[in-house]
Amino acid sequence: SATGSISNDDVVAPTPSPRPVITRDITYAVVGGRSLQLDAYRPAVSGPFPAGVLVHGGGFTSGSKGGYTGDLARSLAAAGYAVFDINYRLLRDLGPGATLDQAMTAAREDLGRAIDHVIARATAYGVDPHRVAVGGGSAGAITALLAAYGPERVGVRPRAVIDLWGGMYGREHALRAGDPPLLVVHGTADRTVPYAQAEALMAAAGRVGVDATLVRVAHGGHTLSLDQRVSGRPIR
Repeated sequence: SATGSISNDDVVAPTPSPRPVITRDITYAVVGGRSLQLDAYRPAVSGPFPAGVLVHGGGFTSGSKGGYTGDLARSLAAAGYAVFDINYRLLRDLGPGATLDQAMTAAREDLGRAIDHVIARATAYGVDPHRVAVGGGSAGAITALLAAYGPERVGVRPRAVIDLWGGMYGREHALRAGDPPLLVVHGTADRTVPYAQAEALMAAAGRVGVDATLVRVAHGGHTLSLDQRVSGRPIR
């Protein structure tokens, strides 16, 4: 099901680039003495490119850039996008007694820092600073959703949001008219982040008129393969 579309008539399609240029372990911020790094995946053609910042999953306790977010970044770069796959502070990085809510806040703040980094260096990266999307999977999707739509948002409004099997867990009430368009991909048999999270998000987007598209993966579980085909096309 879908509400509206994530396409924009004034957006020119990017130029495909079969061999993207990958630069790893770029420091985008230092927080509490800890270096936060990203991998940049850029088309091997002239920009400026539309861009995306991707956030890995792992329940805010584990995971790293370079997994399926790296695979997705590579695919998107080959399609003509500049993509930045980030690491961020996890629960264990916050010290003894830290809570999951604090880890979620740290992840959201770090995503904001990564967006700021990309925009501040847009010329060097060959990025169009007005066309930067965010997205991720599971905890990464939760982070992207909260950063773009939550009660406490990042400073720069993303151009679009990609939610792979994430949710807002009651915070979807913070969506408001004029928020960026949204793509949701979710399996109906997800037992980690229930499919009801996708339904709640779509309902909230519909209530305020945010363009949103839901890709419903029948019988799909959590952290789906990017090669899984839906309506004849792979998720990636």
